[in-house]
Amino acid sequence: MKNFGFKNAMVFLILSATVALAYQLPFLRFTFYDQFAAAYQLSNTQIGVLASALNLTYTFCYPIGGWMADRFSMRSMISTTLAAYAVLTFAFAMTTNFTALLIIHFLYGFFGIATLWSAYLKGIRNLANEDNQSKMFGGSEALRGVIQTLMGFAFLAIVGLAATPAAGMKVLFIFGAAVCALFFVLALFFLPKTDIKHESQAVVNETKYSVIDVLKNKGVWITILVIMFAYLTWAIGNAYMTTYTVQVLNISTTTASAIGIVRSYIIVLLAGVIGGFFMDKFTYKGKGFMIAFGAIAAALVALLFSAKVIAISIILTLAIAFIANIMKSTYWSIMDQAGIPVGMTGMATGIISFIAFIPDVFYGLICGKWLDDAKAAGDIATGFNQIFILLIICAILGIGSSLLLVKRTNDLKNSVSPELKAETTPVS
Repeated sequence: MKNFGFKNAMVFLILSATVALAYQLPFLRFTFYDQFAAAYQLSNTQIGVLASALNLTYTFCYPIGGWMADRFSMRSMISTTLAAYAVLTFAFAMTTNFTALLIIHFLYGFFGIATLWSAYLKGIRNLANEDNQSKMFGGSEALRGVIQTLMGFAFLAIVGLAATPAAGMKVLFIFGAAVCALFFVLALFFLPKTDIKHESQAVVNETKYSVIDVLKNKGVWITILVIMFAYLTWAIGNAYMTTYTVQVLNISTTTASAIGIVRSYIIVLLAGVIGGFFMDKFTYKGKGFMIAFGAIAAALVALLFSAKVIAISIILTLAIAFIANIMKSTYWSIMDQAGIPVGMTGMATGIISFIAFIPDVFYGLICGKWLDDAKAAGDIATGFNQIFILLIICAILGIGSSLLLVKRTNDLKNSVSPELKAETTPVS
């Protein structure tokens, strides 16, 4: 690993904290699902619409983010993101108008991706070398977990002390805006004006790649498949497990939110640390992902039949979250084994994210409708079972994608054919 002194440690902290805040604040509607619905007087479908507005913007901004990461400094991108999130989160606290909430979610989506995502991935990858990619990404995910856990329990205390759900959510978002403002100041002081590059990457990072170069690389498409199915198992599970414990297991909203914080944040910390070491132990990372996808599929099948035993159901939801977070914290580390050059990171991550996260646009609407239809029919558990079956399908497809990654890595290790070499060489 590169000499990881104070300067790089502060870069690592600010990058991880920015992503932690950017991907926690818009999703508090899931951690505090029932309190949020009561405070803003929203139906499941309306909450799904907000999710789709955010995710639709995410999807279209991924290519923009990849382009911007190659043209603007990490300092300007991260600082802009933090300033925008401070303003938007304060605005979130000041309104209950659904149209205003939609606009805020669209803007959350723009600044959360266009000015942040590829810049973050590029920054973290450049802090590592090819031998510790999983540990670096896992470590960043773990630090995000620490920050989100501290924020989560602060949010829980705020909501718990408030006289009404509306008052609690208002103070919660004001506090979140203040933390974004604090890290904005730190970013101005500590982020370097020029990007940090690992010594071994100094020359290769000067190589310029085009969109065509990215699209021609087979590893890009395999990475898309692995990330798509790993992300879906994490995103859908994380979004609906808390309200599942309330609506099906009949746990109180306060207890469910506390468990949700453990699932969403503390487990992120554990999975980030353990996942980084776990994946780096595999010569072929695809084999590690095959094991993880298989374990999630088995846990989901068990969850379908365990609703009458509350303790087992809760343990299963936590186990699913742990395994999903291991994959989420390390799936970007497969770029090396998929044959994606370091110099291609900015452009590649934008294109990979654009395609891999397309399901973000519609899964909220689909799952929200399933739940509303099941509730109207008087059997809310049916709606959650449909969600679990969807997750099992994603896990099975993920196993197939991991097999493709193993084959790709093996081909790159053992073949010296001009075709494989050309895939990692830019068109002149």
